Amino acid sequence: MIRALTLAAVLLSGTAMAEPKIAISFDDLPIHGVLPAGVSRTEVAEQIIDALKAGAIPPTYGLVNGVGTEREPSSTPVLEMWRASGNLLGNHTWTHPPLATTDLATYEADFLKSEPLLEKYAAGSDWHWFRYPFVDEGKDEAQRAEFRSFLAEHHYKIAHVTLAVDDWDYPEPYARCLAKRDRAALAKLELIYLQRAAEGANYSRALSAQALGHDVPYILLQHIGAFQAHMLPKLIELYKAMGFGFVSLEEATADPFYKAYADPSLPAPPRGMENILWAKGQHPPASPDNHAAELQGMCR
Repeated sequence: MIRALTLAAVLLSGTAMAEPKIAISFDDLPIHGVLPAGVSRTEVAEQIIDALKAGAIPPTYGLVNGVGTEREPSSTPVLEMWRASGNLLGNHTWTHPPLATTDLATYEADFLKSEPLLEKYAAGSDWHWFRYPFVDEGKDEAQRAEFRSFLAEHHYKIAHVTLAVDDWDYPEPYARCLAKRDRAALAKLELIYLQRAAEGANYSRALSAQALGHDVPYILLQHIGAFQAHMLPKLIELYKAMGFGFVSLEEATADPFYKAYADPSLPAPPRGMENILWAKGQHPPASPDNHAAELQGMCR
């Protein structure tokens, strides 16, 4: 069970520092996760767009799975809304396949299938950004290198991830608890999420300090779900209270750390900071609890 915490206590879990930076990004546009009754995909997008604007967050990339426009055609306006708000679009493949267990030719065809959609809704902007579904870069270094070459040939940059909240686990319990009108459970769900966000930020900073000796601009992975939309104002507030500022994905990846992560024409770097430490013979810090089992049992 999550320990009893107030939001103030969560905020105090941050450490004193010069202002580190976060670039927020969203995966799975236009749909992610289950919807609570009476909520639409466009309402979710509108909530997120409004929260980004209210928080004075720089233009934010939304990585697109085009299959969502087939499965839920009414969600397609999300892409237009996202661009009209000044935010940006990139490629997350068409159907969100895992690279490690997908034939490379099939994966590449799935990837390219999203380009006409991006050309339509992101015309006039730089949509040649890619994030691997499941952050899965391949079954081995040979497959990883081959697909990086494909990305380079198609003039893409990679949206690496250095900060996460494991937010994909929350939309289902959120919808269940809303349906049951269980206010206590909803409050607990929010608190778990904010605790996980604070602990995740501290974990990423600890990794960066141990691996590099300094902060990098952290790239946050979020998903365009109903719970994420509900919590985004509080998440932004949390990060600001912990001392973080906000930058764009382009600004974050201008940091030298991201050079080989973002540019697939370069030799592949270690798969994340944990692997940098393992290569040095060092143990990474303990990762935060994702509370998955507790979330699965809520409001059943």
